[in-house]
Amino acid sequence: MLKWFLTGVNKPRIQDSNVVKKMYHTYRLQLVTTMILGYGMYYVMRMTLGVAKKPMLDAGFSATQLGEMGFAMMIAIAVGKCANGFIADYCNIKKIVPLGLLGAAVVNVILGFSDAWYIFVALWFVNGVFQSMGSAPCITSLSQWFSKSQLATYYGVFSIAHYVGEAATYLGTAMIILAFGWHAAFFMPGVACIVLAFIMYRFMKDRPETYGLPSANEFEGEASQEKAEQKVSTKEAQLMVIKNPYVWLLAAAAICLGISRYSISSWGVIFLQEAKGFDLITAGSIMALSPILGGVGSFLSGFISDKIFKSRHSVTTIVFGVMMLIGLVGICYVPANSYYLTALFVSIFGFGLGVILCFVGGLLAVDLCPRKATGAAMGVIGLLAYGGSAAQDLVNGFLMDSAKVVVNGVTTYHFGTITTFWIASVAIMTILIVPTLWAKRVKHDED
Repeated sequence: MLKWFLTGVNKPRIQDSNVVKKMYHTYRLQLVTTMILGYGMYYVMRMTLGVAKKPMLDAGFSATQLGEMGFAMMIAIAVGKCANGFIADYCNIKKIVPLGLLGAAVVNVILGFSDAWYIFVALWFVNGVFQSMGSAPCITSLSQWFSKSQLATYYGVFSIAHYVGEAATYLGTAMIILAFGWHAAFFMPGVACIVLAFIMYRFMKDRPETYGLPSANEFEGEASQEKAEQKVSTKEAQLMVIKNPYVWLLAAAAICLGISRYSISSWGVIFLQEAKGFDLITAGSIMALSPILGGVGSFLSGFISDKIFKSRHSVTTIVFGVMMLIGLVGICYVPANSYYLTALFVSIFGFGLGVILCFVGGLLAVDLCPRKATGAAMGVIGLLAYGGSAAQDLVNGFLMDSAKVVVNGVTTYHFGTITTFWIASVAIMTILIVPTLWAKRVKHDED
């Protein structure tokens, strides 16, 4: 059964150059479009809990319990993403990514009928297992279908998937909750994603060579890059990833990225409700600006880095890390009920995060590693990034319960310590990127 997941055998090469060009154009368009839509819905399946926190607290769950649910998922994603990254280098991506969405959708449908904490913890962990089948395999597929010189641009294009899903969750899920209750926020999108999983399977692709096409590097005329790629086996390439100290430095930065990113996406709505005085719809609409601007940032990240910063990706990352920090400080300290100021700083944070996510989230590491080990590089980064994501759920839940005050039966939460935790994570992440300014030079010297 496991052999079903392996990549197919290479078919005889198609000799008609016009047919090759047409197939490449069609398959690339189908692949990228399907992955943006499908992986965006992965995020809907994982982020419902973030929007539903307030009504779930009102229903009797504690903040610590909600944090434990998030922790269970993120641990599963962390370990699973690392494993799936290494596995993806050998597999047919067409068979992995849709299966992950299908499994996550079924879990959400089941949770639409549950009120038990222990069921949520167990199934949210299972959801994390399926969630881990998305990102690293998708990036592996991009590296198979686009040449090394194109990867930054199309990585940025694909990365808008995160924000399509987040925006849909912040707006759509909030409206579902108000209209039908928080259970429906799990059930209704879950049903839709079951259907979408089968559509993904129809349009995703295996490696180009399995359709009789040349590799992406060869197709784009990058013969020297293709020759270099063929010098090492997949196993040797993966070992190069593990031995590269800069990959592990980037993974440490990814821990901090995971903390800050998921602190805002998972706890941002309730922070704006409790600390800034906004209602659910207003808080959700403000937070929706983060993924919207993040999508713009991700889409433009390759262009910004290549054209403005002359492909110095580390410099790009540091600059936008500072932007992300400015936005987060503004979110945390803007006066209560300041709608436009809050929206402005959320937008600044979101745009910076959109650019950062492309580079710290994997592209910096992928850029230092052979194409055959793209999945492994993403797996190592993902392991620690989602380790940070898991930690933030436990820490945020604990800090929120510790700062809870009940007066005359009315519960309020104080966020001073929590916001310090968020801001520090972004600052440390940015500092950790600085040594990678010399990473490419060292790699070149070693070559």
